[in-house]
Amino acid sequence: MIVEWIASSLGLPHEGEPIEFFLDGRDVALEGTYVRQIFQTRWNGYEVDRVSTWRPSEARTRVAA
Repeated sequence: MIVEWIASSLGLPHEGEPIEFFLDGRDVALEGTYVRQIFQTRWNGYEVDRVSTWRPSEARTRVAA
């Protein structure tokens, strides 16, 4: 199942949702969680204005299917 990328300007993930996201100007997706209005990875947190697009984590969608 292919999950479409969502512009962070159009909508944000649910609190605690596992996600993949792209930072502005980067070509590699990061994996993390959306917590307290921060896109959180294992090592760092990024504010919404630094994130261009996001989608629910591929691992989560595979388990749900």
